[in-house]
Amino acid sequence: MSKEEGHGGHEDGEGDGLHTKDGPKADFVPSHGITTAEAEALMLQWGRNELEEKTTPSWLVFLRQLWQPMPIMIWIAAIVEAVIENWADFGILMGIQFLNATLGWYETTKAGDAVAALKASLKPTATVKRDGKFGQIDAALLVPGDCVLLAAGSAVPADCLVNHGQIDVDQSALTGESLPVTLFKGESAKMGSTVVRGEVEGTVEFTGKNTFFGKTATMLQGDNELGHLQIILLKIMFVLVVMSLALCFTAFGYLLGMKEPVKEALSFTVVLLVASIPIAIEIVCTTTLALGSRQLSASGAIVTRLAAIEDMAGMNMLCSDKTGTL
Repeated sequence: MSKEEGHGGHEDGEGDGLHTKDGPKADFVPSHGITTAEAEALMLQWGRNELEEKTTPSWLVFLRQLWQPMPIMIWIAAIVEAVIENWADFGILMGIQFLNATLGWYETTKAGDAVAALKASLKPTATVKRDGKFGQIDAALLVPGDCVLLAAGSAVPADCLVNHGQIDVDQSALTGESLPVTLFKGESAKMGSTVVRGEVEGTVEFTGKNTFFGKTATMLQGDNELGHLQIILLKIMFVLVVMSLALCFTAFGYLLGMKEPVKEALSFTVVLLVASIPIAIEIVCTTTLALGSRQLSASGAIVTRLAAIEDMAGMNMLCSDKTGTL
């Protein structure tokens, strides 16, 4: 396929990927820059030029460590010890409970902090015309109506309309098409693409979640699905909990049948319950994955979900097409 045929494919919407090349806007008026005051007003109206991310509060992460199959078993054991007024064992169980929860919370939030720090170091910048002169700013501060410089080698910081001339843009990250697309005056360069040839000024049309890239990312965002490792752990914990409960009820019934005092029978059953389940199984797994996440982030990899590390480790073949799409 020649380069011209590749461009024609995009224009006709029959390329290998999605059709992302729009025709020139009939009512397009190029921007020649705005003032800082205008930018601040537009920022309040449209928000920052970044995708929304769902973040879990630190306190909720801690509470989740206390409300899982294994911790629930500890709560049951602690309640039984409190009922029979065995306060020493009650204190030990509560200490184990909150120690495990604190370790799990620490490792989870530590991994999240490492990812956040890496993202902060990778924040893109844009060359924008404000108050009559060009300057470098954080791309997240762009607003619709800004005049930006689109030059070869730079990433398109938002959905921008070409003011004049022409540029070649690599949209493979959006469409999967390896050939660049030539854009002329009034045509839109999408956020997430890269300028490979030419240098023009562009008018920011959409920012953040209103961009083509942002709308696509919003559609792809779903509920946090359980990873392969989490599913396996839940199955293991379910089987262990069922077996442990069956064993405890059997032992409790036997002790009562042997005329043992109820208090002594309950105390023995609680000991059996705690001893028969691996209390720290999730903590160990979380800690191991968190350590791996920190090592990966040190190498420049962003791990947004700890369970994804195990999912990737389980692959024996990774396929990629000509544009690098996995």
